[in-house]
Amino acid sequence: MFPQLKKNESGVVLFIVLMVAIIIMIFSVGILTQSMNETNYAQQQVDQIISDQLAKGIFWNAYSSGGNMQNVGISTMMQGRSYSESLTATVFNTNTNKYIVTTSYDTFQ
Repeated sequence: MFPQLKKNESGVVLFIVLMVAIIIMIFSVGILTQSMNETNYAQQQVDQIISDQLAKGIFWNAYSSGGNMQNVGISTMMQGRSYSESLTATVFNTNTNKYIVTTSYDTFQ
């Protein structure tokens, strides 16, 4: 095939080619893994932002009702994920109220 190579030299060339191919595969697996990690981290940030905005929305929606706060629970679906929000209102006296908003989302969809 290659007349300038002797029989024992062609084995060395084959070994070098195989090693280069293995190194390229290792680098490509590393790049793929890093890309998947960045994608998962980005989705986690999206979920945190959506949860934060839903919590603020349910709070201000209940707060704007003029003090007629009741316990509220809402479930919604956004971007293929199920988010559930709940607001718990506690009245200490006529001037002091405590509002607790809890938001969770399903990560396994």
